[in-house]
Order: sequence, then structure tokens, then C-alpha cells
Amino acid sequence: MKKTIIFIITFICSTATFAQKESVLNGMNVGIGIPTEFYDLKAAGTNIHLGYDYAHPVSDNFSIGLYISAGGGFLGSFHPYNEYDKFYSMFRLSAGLLCEIGDLDNKPYLFGISPCLGLGFVDMDLVLPVELRFGRVFSKWYVMGELLYGISLADETICIEPSIRIGYNFGPRKRSR
Repeated sequence: MKKTIIFIITFICSTATFAQKESVLNGMNVGIGIPTEFYDLKAAGTNIHLGYDYAHPVSDNFSIGLYISAGGGFLGSFHPYNEYDKFYSMFRLSAGLLCEIGDLDNKPYLFGISPCLGLGFVDMDLVLPVELRFGRVFSKWYVMGELLYGISLADETICIEPSIRIGYNFGPRKRSR
């Protein structure tokens, strides 16, 4: 069932990609992050992310769009309370604003921000993600770095996660004028 849902989402995004002939950035990305929690759990771990990025040109040097991302992983405690509390699960779903800045046909810079647009769980504690993304487009491939700060609604956790993402742009790089 999970494979079918992932296939359907990928197919819909790919179909939308080929229907949009003006877009500069229309891609999928995958990433890995290293979350740390140092307030209550005192743990670190790893997360895997999958995302979709879209940016439409506004001028020759600026395009604006959005991104959506989901991911999950685990945290391993440095000093577990007991033998059953060694590992904690994490999940995050977020969306944000994405911009391309610079010459859109020749390696533009990427900048993204997500001011609490999404939700996440760190060991069943609800957190709101504040994300900052930065990167660069290289031909059809692009690389982004990301820094996340999770705002805990119960004031139980403080979660920070740096991550790196690699994406592929399915849209055309050269715009028709």
C-alpha cells in the first residue's frame, strides 16, 4: 500500500512537470539529516527526507514558488532512562516558500523558508518546524542545505536538525522568450 501511494504521488508530480513548460524549477529531492535533541531526551539520530520543489519565474533574475517535504527517522538517547527508552521516533511534514535568485538560466541560488508551516513529532511531542534552506542549481541537479529548529508546543523538547538535500529538476532549464 505504501509503495502504491508513493508511486501515485510521484506520477502526479511528474505529470504536472511535463505539463508546465514555463517553469524553471520543478523537481524532486531526497535528503538526510542529523537531528539532535538536548533538552529532555538528550539524543541524536538520523532522518530521511523526500520533497517536491516548484518555482515559477517572475523576472529574468527571480522566481518564486513553494516546497513540500516529509521525512522521518529515529533518535538514540545518549543516557537512556532504562533499557526500553533507548530509541525515539521522529516524523515531520512541512511546506514553505522557495525562491531562485540570480540568472535563472545559469546556476541560480536557492533560498527557502518555512515559518511554522507544518508539523512534526519528536517522541510524540508535537513540534512546529521553522526551516531555512539555501542552495544552488547546477544544470538539472541542485543541492540544498537546510537548518531546522523545532518549536515544541509542550515545552518538552528542543530539536535542531541540519540536513543536506540533492534534487533533480524535471522542468526545462532554458525559458522560451
